[in-house]
Amino acid sequence: MHRALFFGMILLIINGCGVLRPKPTSTISVSNSKELLKQTQRTQPTWETLDLRGSLTARQGDINQRITTTVRISANELIWLNAAVIVPLGRVKIDQSGVAFYEQIGKTFFEGDFSAIEKTLGLALDYTQIENSLRGVPVIATTARKARFASIKDGYVLKYRQGNLRLSNTYNQQFLMTKQLLTLGKQRLVIHYDDYQQISGQWIPMQISCEGQAKGETVQLEFAFRKAEINSKIRTPFSIPKSYTRL
Repeated sequence: MHRALFFGMILLIINGCGVLRPKPTSTISVSNSKELLKQTQRTQPTWETLDLRGSLTARQGDINQRITTTVRISANELIWLNAAVIVPLGRVKIDQSGVAFYEQIGKTFFEGDFSAIEKTLGLALDYTQIENSLRGVPVIATTARKARFASIKDGYVLKYRQGNLRLSNTYNQQFLMTKQLLTLGKQRLVIHYDDYQQISGQWIPMQISCEGQAKGETVQLEFAFRKAEINSKIRTPFSIPKSYTRL
């Protein structure tokens, strides 16, 4: 895989469309921000660990690459990702201190704080915000007083601002998030959630698609998970080989 694309993939992966499986039902309707936030909080997942297995398709310019992907998350602590195409490609670790990854084709690695994400996406995200984007909950929380509410054909939208950052969260009629949009100047990050699966009473998005900017180019990522487990014991081995070159 092209090294620049792999690096861009890693930084977008951590950040984070509507058939539902099986489809949740709700006879409740809401008419304002306060009511909507109350209902969405009831659908938000509360797992302690999440293990996702499937594939990731990445597009940047003329490059189109599909890889086998495993994502494991320990709540409020660690996000771990393993990538392979027949042979292993690399691993990623994100924790409260920052980001690290290594790729086996070019034998290179990266270790740094979250400023690497800001330089690539133009958006400063901390660990909690990154994990929230993978949970399918708002990257940046808001209060009902500051949010603008709108009812649409198939659900609801909340829009709000935090300084120069504009945010828009879209929910379906079952109060599950289907889209997050974050814009800061010319920078734009869009995350779609689809194909929710209910596991032990919690709804997990099995398809997550992201579109953002990596060094001036649009990068598109499409996760398609075929298996999800919550609250199981997970392994997250991560060790950068001594012979690898720092990026």
